[in-house]
Parts: sequence; structure tokens; C-alpha cells
Amino acid sequence: MFEKWNGKVVLVMGWVLLVEETVGSGQSMRWGVGRVQGAYPEWEQAAEAALVLAREYAPNHPWSESGRQIYRTSESAYLVDVQGATATFPFRVSVAQRVE
Repeated sequence: MFEKWNGKVVLVMGWVLLVEETVGSGQSMRWGVGRVQGAYPEWEQAAEAALVLAREYAPNHPWSESGRQIYRTSESAYLVDVQGATATFPFRVSVAQRVE
């Protein structure tokens, strides 16, 4: 499927789920894309899967989860706070349209 984007015609390859989270360890910890998942032909399917992933995804940090809070930040994105033994680590699940 082709769509016009920023004045250019691009090939749209479908919808995916992006997980942004804390990656690395120690001094090299940083925020980055931890996972790209799925290939959904319809946005609605991807949006439903995003909520499931927000509930079930096991992030890299913390090692031992004691709870989580899920916040819907848009129709297709969630911010999740995961409580560990000594710190809270957030991750974000978003629906994105792959264009290249």
C-alpha cells in the first residue's frame, strides 16, 4: 500500500508495536527501542495488541517485578511503570506505521 507522507509517496509496510525501555546495564543504561513486534495489516488490530503487550511484557529492568501501573497516553500508546525491589522502571508501548 502506498501513502503520501511529507509530500512524498512511500510504501507503507503495515503496523508494528514498539517497546521503548531502559536498555543496557550499569553505566551504559539508556532509553532505547527494546523491541519491535508484529506485522498488523490494520491499525485496530495493532492497537488491541498494544494493550495486551503493556499488560504482559516482561521488560529488561527490573529483574524482579512487584507491580505495574499502566497509563494510556493516546489511542495507541501506553506508558507502564514497573516497580522492582529498589526502583521503578518505565517502558512505553506504541503502535507505529512502518514506512521503510
